[in-house]
Amino acid sequence: MNPSLFGCVTFPFLFGVMFGDICHGGCLFIVGSILCLFNDRLSKGLSEKSPVNGFLQIRYLVLLMGFFATFCGFMYNDFASVPLFIDTCYEYLPGQAEPIAKPGCVHEFGIDPAWYLSANEISYLNSMKMKISVIFGVAHMALGVVMKGANSIFFKSPVDFCLEFVPQIVMMLALFGYMDLLIILKWLTDYSGKEN
Repeated sequence: MNPSLFGCVTFPFLFGVMFGDICHGGCLFIVGSILCLFNDRLSKGLSEKSPVNGFLQIRYLVLLMGFFATFCGFMYNDFASVPLFIDTCYEYLPGQAEPIAKPGCVHEFGIDPAWYLSANEISYLNSMKMKISVIFGVAHMALGVVMKGANSIFFKSPVDFCLEFVPQIVMMLALFGYMDLLIILKWLTDYSGKEN
């Protein structure tokens, strides 16, 4: 099983998770689109040593990186570090430092812009992005280990399967899989009304 096929999709997606911004991703997406649409015109008359040739060879990768960065920018509600959607589920009342949540309100898409005004904006957003990155990273590593196990079955190597794949996947899921489970359980727990 060749990991290149998975790498062509997972690398741009993880790039988008790390650098999710509508403005940044949109610019990258436009450059990738131009490289893909006008490949024949751009490649005519170029010398082999032209730096444009390097970009033309990775045009689809640039296009996917721009797409996923734009998508994650919408999820993060981030356009050049400014929230794009201003509809919020919180309201600030006069004389109160903390916002009050509107009853039954759920923000439909992306991060609620009220977080950009809160005192713990950086700690909340960085914590959320870090935890999402850990979950995707562990899933990505587990995929690589599973491909190793599939290759050991394909090449009929029981020693590699039993002494490499099985211990690796057990240790990874016992340590990091458990950590991912705790992150998800923490997200799904309702802490409203509970004191520290």
